[in-house]
Amino acid sequence: MRPSGRAFLVGDAAHVNNPLGGLGLNSGIHDSIMLSGLLGRVIRGEESDATLDLYDQERRPLNIEYVQQDTTSNKRRLEEKLPRARAANFEVLRRTVNDPTSHRGYLLRASLIESGRKSRQATPVAMA
Repeated sequence: MRPSGRAFLVGDAAHVNNPLGGLGLNSGIHDSIMLSGLLGRVIRGEESDATLDLYDQERRPLNIEYVQQDTTSNKRRLEEKLPRARAANFEVLRRTVNDPTSHRGYLLRASLIESGRKSRQATPVAMA
């Protein structure tokens, strides 16, 4: 049975977020990887049509946890008017860059690699 009557949105089309940091594009890649795996299983008859519900169930919370939180933080940092607060923000970023563990953690989160790992743990069937 082939799926019919469904539409799937990915990246910026699927998630309301501001464009700061390019996270909508990055999440779109992760969305597409998951969705293509699910669609392949359904089209090949390995899974039922209901399996496609996993896409929204998994990707939406990850978008809220990663993309929306990070783009909101980026926007707040850029909009900060108080010189002291701006300096404090930059100091946090400097410390992050200078600490290998924090730096790696920041990069894993900002690149959405962390969310991809979390995604595969949440629904192994979705990501082969």
